[in-house]
Order: sequence, then C-alpha cells, then structure tokens
Amino acid sequence: MRLRSPWICALALALPAAASDDPPQIGVPAAGISSSPEPLVAFAFEPSTPGPHAAVVMLHGCGGAYGRAGTLNPRHRMWGEFLAGNGYVALMLDSFSSRGVKEICTQKFSARTLKEADRVGDAYAALAFLRTRKDIDPKRIAVLGWSHGGGVVLSTITQKHDPGFARAVSFYPGCTSRSKRAGEFHPYAPLLVLMGESDDWTPAAPCHVLADAVRARGEPMELVAYPDTYHDFDNPAIAKRVRSDVPNGVHPGQGVTVAPNPQAREDAKKRVLEFFGEMK
Repeated sequence: MRLRSPWICALALALPAAASDDPPQIGVPAAGISSSPEPLVAFAFEPSTPGPHAAVVMLHGCGGAYGRAGTLNPRHRMWGEFLAGNGYVALMLDSFSSRGVKEICTQKFSARTLKEADRVGDAYAALAFLRTRKDIDPKRIAVLGWSHGGGVVLSTITQKHDPGFARAVSFYPGCTSRSKRAGEFHPYAPLLVLMGESDDWTPAAPCHVLADAVRARGEPMELVAYPDTYHDFDNPAIAKRVRSDVPNGVHPGQGVTVAPNPQAREDAKKRVLEFFGEMK
C-alpha cells in the first residue's frame, strides 16, 4: 500500500497481529494534533473504484478496535468493507494501542485515564492525514464512531476546527451530561445519531432531550432510535447477553445488555449511506 513507510512497518510489529482479511496496518502521525505519544495505528479499507473518494474516519468504543483474537472487531470490519464497497475510503482508527491501553469498558468513569475529550485530537489528526492523499476529496471527509467513540464524535463535531468534518454519525453515544447543557451543544456540520430505545448502557432518553434542543434551534442533528433495541445492535457477531463486568450504565453494578438487531443494523447501513451521500 502506498501509505506505508519503514517506521510504520516497525510500529506494526508491536501491535496485535492482523488476519489476512484485515487491511494492512498503517500509521497516522499525531502531528501535534493528537495527544498520542506515538503514531496512531489505523486500517484503511480502500474502494476498488478510481478516486477522488469521499472518506470516513471510524472511532471504536471502550473495548478498542480488536476482538479476542487480536484482529479487527467484526463490526469494524463489516462497516469498513461496507463503506469501501460503496466508494469510500474508511479509516479505522485505533486510539488505544499507541497509548498502551487495551480496554476501558470495565473501568468506572471516574477511574478512566482516557476520556472522550482526549480522543478528539485523534479524529482531527486522522482528518489531517487523509487530506494529504491525492485520491481523497478533502471536502468530503466524515467521522463515525460507536459508544465511547460515538461520544468522541459528539465532542469532535461541536469543537470548531479548520478544516472540519463534513458530516458525523454517532452510534449509541452517552448523552446524559450533554443533555444537561444542551444549550452549549452546537454541531458545526450535520449530525446523525443512531441508537436503541432499550439501551441500558448509554440510554436513549438523554439523547432525545439533546436532539430536541438542537433541532429547536434549527441546527443539524437527527436522532433515530430503534424500538426494542439494545447497545451494540449493529454488531453482526454477538448474541444477546448481560455484561456484568461493566460497572457503568443505567443501573450501575447490575451490568448492561448488548444484543444484535439485524433489521436495525440494515436500516442503519442504508441511513448512513444516504447521509454520507449528501456530502457536498
């Protein structure tokens, strides 16, 4: 891949081994934008069609970018392949490996050393990196994230940056603290939030409050909440279960529910594709 360099290859040796169906690992320079002490690890899903392409920066949740086998989480691979298959360069960004973090799902919010706000610089470093590619349209770069990464999207799209992202998609983010300060939440670009009404990890109700306040001001935010749907609904490789190892959620100490919803997942894919297709 033309984005590789010797220091990127050396960095890859210290990271989780990639399966043959994962894209090659590449490095995204912190460039004084990200707080990462090393280049950020990333995976670029490439379309087969000629450019210039629109692009999407993808941000993982509290569990990191990888599954138990050390390869990309099936959800991340599915979305990367889906977007690339529809003509987008999809950059799956790993915020954890370069910081020596494996996961933060099992940590209480107060104990987490890496906050959503700390990853905003990662998103903008990835944006700067993608803008250096001649086969990418610099005006059509979006950001998409899940859970903790979805919260990073909310922070990113409300922190004015030049250049900024053209569009933003947030899957099941935490909206509780933001809904209490809804008057301060101003997306600078169109924002789409997708979540489950039954989510007991990052509940939908505060996101409804936030979206209602934003829309009442005429600002660009849309919320789609699927009935009888839980956290991680778009993950094609999970079964419904209660994660008792997660101390946060609607009922702290009682665990949180994760469950797939194939119908909601397919609807979300269509909505995301239509939403990104409107980038000018």
